[in-house]
Amino acid sequence: MIIKRLNEDSSWWWEIDGKSFVVDPWFSPSQIDVAPWFSEQFHVTDQPEVSELEQPDFIFVSHPFTDHCNKETLLQFSVDIPVIAMPSVQRKIQKWNHFTTFLTPDEAPVSIFYLKPKSLLDLVHGAFVFRDKNGKSLIYSPHGSQFSNLPKADVLITTTIRYYLPFWLGGTVNLGWDVAIKNADLSEVTAVLSTHDEPKRGKGLVAKLARRTERNSTFNDPRFIQLARGESFIG
Repeated sequence: MIIKRLNEDSSWWWEIDGKSFVVDPWFSPSQIDVAPWFSEQFHVTDQPEVSELEQPDFIFVSHPFTDHCNKETLLQFSVDIPVIAMPSVQRKIQKWNHFTTFLTPDEAPVSIFYLKPKSLLDLVHGAFVFRDKNGKSLIYSPHGSQFSNLPKADVLITTTIRYYLPFWLGGTVNLGWDVAIKNADLSEVTAVLSTHDEPKRGKGLVAKLARRTERNSTFNDPRFIQLARGESFIG
């Protein structure tokens, strides 16, 4: 597996079994949830151009939210690239009348298994397990997950910051450093790559109420790897 970081948030380029995947591309300057008065977030670092990338074999979108499923960015990709996503995400993208082929994780060219959150009301704390034909696997959980057990894997890609809102706005969105360590232990991975940790600039109601806690800088765990934009990890 080749895992390349495309930006400081949660956009990635993966190569698995000779297939390339662009994951959760968000390269536009900002993303809006509901309306700007409610929530708008801005990148604070330069972003890649879609035209700079090789054309991927597939696009994988993990969540329907605009920092994962970003219309302005996705519409810049070729209509011929198959999109892999859960049905709820597919329905959102299909309304744009752009892409021609959609696959569920079960239909993907590599093994993808979705671990559902415990609560039906929880829309963010699931995990996707990707496995190649040689048995190597990665777990992608950009907001963190609260499972009591996880399948064994080689790489965990998850958030290491805690981002929390009042309960009526969703509660703790990113679960933070302690949960990342727990999930690394449960899955017995040898490498953890941080994701969805960009210190974005925000405005609107959500930004006023949100609280962010950085990971514990005094804790040194050799499994945790911080990739800069453009850097790759080979697993």
